[in-house]
This record gives sequence, C-alpha cells and structure tokens, in this order.
Amino acid sequence: MKVLYCAPHDYFAPGASESYDYFNSIRSLGHEVEPFFYRRKSFFYSNFRGAWIRRMNRRLLERARAFDLLFVFRGGYVEADTLERIRGGGRCRAVCFLGDNPYGAGNPPVEFQKIGAYDLFVVKDTYFRDELALFGFDNVVFMPHSYDPEFYEKPIPEEELAPYAADVTFIGGHYGYRERFFSRLTDDGVRLRLWGPRWDQARDPWIRERVGASRGVYGEEKLKIARAGKIFLSLINGGNSVRCPDDKPVIYSGAGAFVMTNHKPDMELVFTPGEEIVTFRSREELQGLIRRYLADGEARAAIARRARERARREHTAAARFRQILETLAQRGVPAGGGKP
Repeated sequence: MKVLYCAPHDYFAPGASESYDYFNSIRSLGHEVEPFFYRRKSFFYSNFRGAWIRRMNRRLLERARAFDLLFVFRGGYVEADTLERIRGGGRCRAVCFLGDNPYGAGNPPVEFQKIGAYDLFVVKDTYFRDELALFGFDNVVFMPHSYDPEFYEKPIPEEELAPYAADVTFIGGHYGYRERFFSRLTDDGVRLRLWGPRWDQARDPWIRERVGASRGVYGEEKLKIARAGKIFLSLINGGNSVRCPDDKPVIYSGAGAFVMTNHKPDMELVFTPGEEIVTFRSREELQGLIRRYLADGEARAAIARRARERARREHTAAARFRQILETLAQRGVPAGGGKP
C-alpha cells in the first residue's frame, strides 16, 4: 500500500514525537510510505505564511493522487477543500489522528468542516468522540495513543543510565500549577528529579534543587531518564485529556518504566489500574503510593512488566495503524478504493 504521511516537520525524528512513531511503524509493516510536511519552518513560511499554506495545499492535492491513503497527523494547515478533492478524485482515502483537544487547549481548535472532510477522524479520548458524535460527526472514532517499540524498547547499558538515576522522575515543562503540585511532594531522602523547559524559573528553592535539566529532553535522553527512575510520574493535563490518558503513560510503559499517573475515568481502556499502572486521585494519595512502592521493588517490577506486555499487544503504532485500516474497511471505505 502507498501511504502519504502528512505531518509537521517539527520533532520529526526517532523518540521526538508520536508523529515519527507512526511514520516508522507504517514503514515497518512493509507499506511504501512517503513524508509530506504541512508545516516546515523557513523564511517563506515565517514571513508569507498564507501564501505558503496555499501552495502547500496545492502540492498535497497533486501528490495524494498517486497514493492509496493520506495519513494526517494532527491536521494543521490541511484544508477541508483539499481533503474533499483528494477523496473525490480517485482511490486515496484520508485519515487524521488528532492527539490533542479538538476544541483547543494549548493549540487552536480544529475547524469543524475539516473534521467532516476525512474518511476517518481519530481522537485520543472518549470524551471528544462522544462530543463530536453529538454534533453529527459519524466519522469520528476513539483510539488511544501509541508508541514505536523499535525506539522505546532499545537496550541501553546500565552505565549510561547512572547519571539520570532517581527515585521519582518527571518529564515535562514548568507551569505554576506543577510547581505547586511538586513542592515538598516527597519525603526527605527521596530523590525527585524534574526534567523539562523553564524549571529554572521556579520560585520555590526546594523545587530548583531537584531540577535535572531546565530544557527540553528528547530522543535517547528521555528514554534514559524514564528507565533510570524507580517511579515515572505522569500528570495528565485535564484540558487536553478528559477521560483517557495522554501519550506519556503509553510510551513510557512501553519503554519499561513503572508509571504512576492521575486517574482518568476510562483509564482501564488503556491500562488496568493496580495491575498495569498505578493511579491516584489526590496529592495525598500519591504521597502514600510513592512511599509504598519505593519500598516494594518486586511490585514495581511486576506492574511495569504487565504494562509493557499490554503495550506490546495493543498500543504499538503498528497495531494502531492496522486498527485504522480495519476500521476503514468495516465502514466500506477501504484504503486504495478497493472492495471492503
């Protein structure tokens, strides 16, 4: 199958984003896949953006005619008219995976006409699926985040993990609410390390003492950070994920980490709480769980093992892509335009 993979150029590298995970996994399945960037920083893009976007859409329309499937990651500047003309001009089907809030939270909302222009529009939360169904979108389905085992399961020598060792690890940028949450979260003697942009701006000296690096961490470095910690802590942003987990519990469970995260109502659709992941509903509960699991390495290892096993079965990007193809066929619009 020929797949035109449409994504932003930003962070298009192994371990840098879920976008590359999808691209590499589609390729690993034996499909002929070609990248097409709907956003790529340049002088022309920065200074003549409207003209750049119009030209990009014209180029996308021309290229897609030779493919069986257009896979769009997030959507960005791909216009509804472009999608409709691609779908109406031959065998090419159009699918979008949106790993964000379609109503906007940190990113602009997705225009409704764009959602309806796809054969299949995949959202990462059951809440967004149900809300969009309420407004008449019958092409919207829920599928969780995914990961690429080729990157996240690669072996790393123990000596390379040592500089990142911690009892509790967090990867993510500094925000005021996160500083408030983490301040004095752990007991004396527990090594908490925070990795991500802007942590050097924290006002609390207790927090600043626990900053591993105040910058973005990508690629193998974030993999080493996750593996070197006894507990990988995830804080799911309620503005971006309402009922389901975001990408971190999936990718870091796939990497073999023992993950703790704030609870979500539909968590069990992705991982079983208490068996494959540990969830908390309050800061006080988390503090107790940290004490409990730091003292029980066998329990940590067993939960991490079960989480990785489920991630391998259900949450690889290759498995997700196969699920997308099956869903298209079930809906009577198989990729390539053949018979369902």
